[in-house]
Amino acid sequence: MKVNVKDLNVGVWAGLIILVFAIITFIISFQYSYSGIVGPGPGFFPFWLSLILIILAVLYIYESFKGKNVSDEEWPTGRSLKDLIFIMITLMLFLLLFVLCGFLIAGTVFLFVLFVREFKLFVTVSMSVGITLFIYIMFNNVLKVHLPSNGILF
Repeated sequence: MKVNVKDLNVGVWAGLIILVFAIITFIISFQYSYSGIVGPGPGFFPFWLSLILIILAVLYIYESFKGKNVSDEEWPTGRSLKDLIFIMITLMLFLLLFVLCGFLIAGTVFLFVLFVREFKLFVTVSMSVGITLFIYIMFNNVLKVHLPSNGILF
């Protein structure tokens, strides 16, 4: 059976992307210890969640090949497509800024870019800074998971 790449439906492509992500996460999970002093270590959840995601992605790809996941919904067009592309580009910008500048600057810029199209400038700046600081404080002080405040540039 020869498979033509052009004939693969969206479900197969989505499943392949999720599968690649899950495999990378699975491999990275081995860099962390599986168990800690008191219980599960930092590698416990990434290991099991990525393994479950690998299994689900393979099942999803299989069902997509069989045609069980064929949807009548069409791809977004017009404004919806532009919004989708805008959000994807903004997410990539966030990841780049996160590495270069840290969470505080990246989070603020990310939220600012998303909010500026819908809200006035004062509201956009206030919400961007406020939400970023709230998340940063919650992770650092309550959850004791330190987000990097500085990146490569600072």
